[in-house]
Amino acid sequence: MRLVKLTTLIALSGLLLVSLPAFADSSFTTYAQPTPGGFYVTNTTNYGGGDGSQGNISSLGPFGFSTQLNERNVPGSWGTWGCPPATESCTPNVLYTQGSTSLTLTLTGNFNVAGFELEPDAFAQEEVTATYYATDLTTVLGTIDLFPNGSSGALLFGASDASNIGKIVINDLAGDDFAIAQLRAGTSVGTTPEPGTMILLGTGLLGALGVMRRKMNL
Repeated sequence: MRLVKLTTLIALSGLLLVSLPAFADSSFTTYAQPTPGGFYVTNTTNYGGGDGSQGNISSLGPFGFSTQLNERNVPGSWGTWGCPPATESCTPNVLYTQGSTSLTLTLTGNFNVAGFELEPDAFAQEEVTATYYATDLTTVLGTIDLFPNGSSGALLFGASDASNIGKIVINDLAGDDFAIAQLRAGTSVGTTPEPGTMILLGTGLLGALGVMRRKMNL
């Protein structure tokens, strides 16, 4: 009987050690396509990509830009983009980084869902990363690593997290500049366990361990 109880005690201890880190790392969720009626589109507001006038802007809606972006449109002043289901439109207004190979989007407000579409300037496939940070601007929530193509191959970089998003740092690893469009941000109450839920889980498991230990000592 003691052997059975000891085995159970070990199993519960293992569950506690394995479950808490898994819960802590599972809240960052990415979205591959801007599906109409899907979670990403439903829970965000589309702030677009400027007015296509070829003027320069330093912010749009809740997004602030680390460098001024040039307002262009497809296919007039920006050659190609992509089409549904990979993107929301084949001919969006876009914001061009004008030689900058990296861009930081800073969010003002409480948003835990955010994203954008991106296409490189060169007509080639390039690796691009988008790293999402919490509102302290130092804690990394997660990174999206994709390979958009400058020839009608724009892709969505969209994500949500249990924590609010403070900034998104975009880097074209090929050293190319790029354009972004369909900037979206919103707030959603997700199903990912919050810290309070993880505390309750840990407390429950620790309580179960305590009961088992007392029973074994009787």
